[in-house]
Amino acid sequence: MEALVRTEEILFIAAVISYLVCSGLFIWYLISRNQAAGRLGMVLLVMGWLAHTAALALRWQTSGHAPMANLYASLSLFGWGIVLFFLITDRFYPVKVAGAMVVPVAFIITSVAGVFYEGPQELMPALQSYWLWIHVTIAMLSYGLFALAFGAGFIYIIQEYLLKKQYQNVILGFVFLFVALGLVIGLWLGSWWAEPARVADELGRVDKIYAGEDILKMVIGSIIGLAVGLILGYAAGKGAARPSFSKRLPSLDVLDEVSYRAVAFGFPMLTIGIITGSIWADQAWGSWWSWDPKETWSLITWLYYGAYLHTRLTMGWRGRHSALLAVIGLVVVLFTYLGVNLLLPGLHSYTPT
Repeated sequence: MEALVRTEEILFIAAVISYLVCSGLFIWYLISRNQAAGRLGMVLLVMGWLAHTAALALRWQTSGHAPMANLYASLSLFGWGIVLFFLITDRFYPVKVAGAMVVPVAFIITSVAGVFYEGPQELMPALQSYWLWIHVTIAMLSYGLFALAFGAGFIYIIQEYLLKKQYQNVILGFVFLFVALGLVIGLWLGSWWAEPARVADELGRVDKIYAGEDILKMVIGSIIGLAVGLILGYAAGKGAARPSFSKRLPSLDVLDEVSYRAVAFGFPMLTIGIITGSIWADQAWGSWWSWDPKETWSLITWLYYGAYLHTRLTMGWRGRHSALLAVIGLVVVLFTYLGVNLLLPGLHSYTPT
């Protein structure tokens, strides 16, 4: 058992390192259009994804249940899904340069998963159901598609600004992106650094009580993340804000279609995820819907992407409008997935076992 756990850890670390190296290769490919860098990035990404897949399989074997019962496992699955859908999309669309946006997101998510690493554990009673892997897998895969839509949408916005020679907006776009990512990562690390008191009831619901010192740690983490994001965003924006850069990006039509199709496939998966979660909730807690914070924000996410599809199909919103909605949508997804778990008590927050 210990050997399998150690092997899982090695494979997971190998996957994280692979995603980091691939992030650099895809960014270099975007900057230089060096075909060798792009091809090497794809090869290493496939190898990293296979290692990641093996790590998830070993976690399933050693724990005796699907690898999605804690923050480490579900974050790992989230990152795995992002890479999977990027690899599939690359087979049908010329969007390899999107790897410069999508793969770093996958790296950040999987590396943060490592921060919350926990060894194999037995499931608490409420989670001992086959609905666990059905519900969580479908939900995480839908999140992976929404992350892909975000990447294509953001590149669409940058490409449009470049074609219109609005270089100041290009810089602002990169600054906004990196600042947002920096804040999220800083908040995650600050939450991990903080040690709030946890009080659980008989159902496993956890109330987190943050002292002043815990809040200060979260604020410090957010400020550091903001500062780092501001510096990196400005540097990236300055590098991209030049006429020749637009030639290195896919066309607006391709980016718009990729972003739309990612949402079009992700939305029904999210719908099925919510339905299966409701069935599971009825079996576990005796109620289909209890307005738990996770349930509420899942509904908000569903309504948000439903509005995206509605505005596109009935009101003709395409191009920048859809791209902006796809970019903002990832913020909604991340709060639904992580913000609720870390900041709001409810049925989906559990004490460590």
